[in-house]
Amino acid sequence: MGWLPRRTLAYGIAGFGLITTLTAMAALHPYEHVYFNGLVDTKTPGAIGERYDMDYYRLAHRQLLEYLLARYPDDALRVWRRGSNMQILPQIDRERIAFPPSLKADFYLYPATHRHWNALGQPAHYAIEAYGSVIAFILAPNTADYRDYYRAEYDDATANGDLLARADFDIYAHNGALYYLKENCDPLPPRVPDVRLFLHIFPVDPADLPAHSRELGFENRDFLLTDNFGFFDGKCIHRRLLPDYPINLIRTGQNAAETGGESWREDIDLAARAAAQSLYESIAAGDYGQPVAQSDFDLYRRGKSLVYLKEPCAEGDTDARFFLHITPANPSDLPTDGRERGFANLDFRFADHGAYAGDKCVAKRELPDYQIARIRTGQNATASGGEWRADINLAAHAAAQDVHARIAAGDYGAPVAQSHFDLYLRDNALTYLKTPCAPDDVDARFFLHITPANLADLPTDRRELGFDNLDFRFAEHGAIAGDICVASLDLPDYPIDSIRTGQFVSGAGAIWRVDFAAGQ
Repeated sequence: MGWLPRRTLAYGIAGFGLITTLTAMAALHPYEHVYFNGLVDTKTPGAIGERYDMDYYRLAHRQLLEYLLARYPDDALRVWRRGSNMQILPQIDRERIAFPPSLKADFYLYPATHRHWNALGQPAHYAIEAYGSVIAFILAPNTADYRDYYRAEYDDATANGDLLARADFDIYAHNGALYYLKENCDPLPPRVPDVRLFLHIFPVDPADLPAHSRELGFENRDFLLTDNFGFFDGKCIHRRLLPDYPINLIRTGQNAAETGGESWREDIDLAARAAAQSLYESIAAGDYGQPVAQSDFDLYRRGKSLVYLKEPCAEGDTDARFFLHITPANPSDLPTDGRERGFANLDFRFADHGAYAGDKCVAKRELPDYQIARIRTGQNATASGGEWRADINLAAHAAAQDVHARIAAGDYGAPVAQSHFDLYLRDNALTYLKTPCAPDDVDARFFLHITPANLADLPTDRRELGFDNLDFRFAEHGAIAGDICVASLDLPDYPIDSIRTGQFVSGAGAIWRVDFAAGQ
């Protein structure tokens, strides 16, 4: 008696399962092949399409073609396909459909696998759904509506995105996606049309990788340019969704061997870019004070760190190697191999110590622990321009800041003369001050002519001139502290009648000049 109820229960369970399966398959008709059992989440919209290949054999493409034939009854249709089941259609319909090279098609047919579902994000021209997930769709990238869509995406990415690299494409990050953008783009290049790009994503935490990618050490998101391609007004756009885990490095490009074209590659270190952006914001907030030197790059020193900043900056600005020579206050602090040349050589390449943050280049170098007397740094000729160098005399720099602070506090009184520089007399020293000041302001030689109250006080070789010549170069008696230029010279001990000073260019004459009485 106990056996019969158990048998009845088993039949009931089997019958219930059969009925629910048949009911679900009837609801899915004519796409019964995408059926999933009740253990799979079939209720959440998009859940199945995100995890599984649904219409793997492209059976839904027949309906896509039938839609196009009905929607455009009088037109020849140029279709790019991924398994279109053409032979299922009547001959009269097949004759209306052509399959040109991919980038010349008007309509694109796609199976909505989780790898291909509309990576550019544009609205589908037509889509077929099951379980709330798209199983196949049509894009129409060459229609006016789509060109407007691509144009808006392009403008948004370039205006609001973060420019990561310039290579064969300009590469931007924006709204959780990677944009490949190109101007003057040929929609059908003479080389292989289906160009494959590699896209490898390295996470901050390797545990975030999908299980099948952990042995590789990166997530492989390689793609064809013909997948979700946009073209308008001679411009190309491709959008690739990025994973939602924190990313350390993006490596992308193309291999010449696979495409028949030129190879290129970009390693985009997002962690370094974030650090560069943070450093730039710290400088902008004033945490690093004024630059210790300004040339092709602005240079900031804080503690034992030296920071290089250029804005705006292009890749050519950082192509050439940077030289960095450190002269200690005490030569014995140098490593043995540096004592003969008199400085420590810390030359470097930007890629090893810097990163781009938008249109800014930021690099940071840690300096030696010993007391530093002088820093000499710069670049030899770069791809975007000539060489540059900066000599930073740290002792002179500190003295210049001190003098400026005392002038600002009123210790030097009012200027005795004002022209291109303000001039101050105190304790038998003449001080030159300019703020704001740029390196160009101190390039030209300074002249300083002292007329004594008694000509007999002049050195014998100066008496014919009638004045004492103390001409000088700024680097010998001054320093730039941020945007302040300060130089001080001790004057002769004899009583002075008048002073003439200024700057001049040999063969061209004075740039500026002032005359004033010493007792003024």
